[in-house]
Amino acid sequence: MKLWEQALIAFSVLAVGFLLIDPFMLERAEAMSPAARDFFRAITDIGRSNWMLIPTATIIGFAVLLRRNHIGFRNTAAYGLIIQAASFAFVSIGGAGLIATLCKNILGRARPKFYEELGHFHFNFFAFDADHASLPSGHSTSIFAFATVVAILIPRARVFVYTIAVWVAFSRVLIGVHYFTDAVLGAILGTVFPYIVRDRFAARRWLFEYAPDGGYRLRGLRTQAWLGWPAGLRGSHAPADQAVQDQSAKQQ
Repeated sequence: MKLWEQALIAFSVLAVGFLLIDPFMLERAEAMSPAARDFFRAITDIGRSNWMLIPTATIIGFAVLLRRNHIGFRNTAAYGLIIQAASFAFVSIGGAGLIATLCKNILGRARPKFYEELGHFHFNFFAFDADHASLPSGHSTSIFAFATVVAILIPRARVFVYTIAVWVAFSRVLIGVHYFTDAVLGAILGTVFPYIVRDRFAARRWLFEYAPDGGYRLRGLRTQAWLGWPAGLRGSHAPADQAVQDQSAKQQ
């Protein structure tokens, strides 16, 4: 598919979202029962980036200190793996959140509470005002970035973490602080950015490396097995392992 065709499809989907889905979802949110609204208010702050970034930064700091005090090849390698994994999470979540913050302040879309006054397609560019910082949703961006990081590192957990991410993203819409398209575009940003970071890490052989088949993989068979990587992905190491086995058989 050509680039202009992809752009046309994306523009059409966004147009439908802005013109039809946003007003409909806002109406549904206003019609919710108080109990349902309280439930979504209770889970919405799972999408705050603080609880994701502060622990990962702390892990990086402690791992750096411990690596200096526990000298040895195995210790150095283990702490290095911890530092790289935590750095991958920190850069992915923090970077996606930073882009979302810049975009929402530059675009200046009015919050849903101004729907009756301004409508759902009002933009006040470079407003740098919380009331005009709706697009994209920062909570949606952060929680989907977190879910994508977990899904990349631990594939068997992807259904669980993405389910949580969807609930949190929709909570932003259903408590009336974001439009549907705000949440969707935040989710897209949060999903895409960690893959960009993963590719940059793989290019430097930090935590990841490119596989011979053109894909990517975590560095180290034991790490892959421990994190539950599918056998097919771990099997990209197989040719080297098979060569060793064949050589041993010949010697016997």
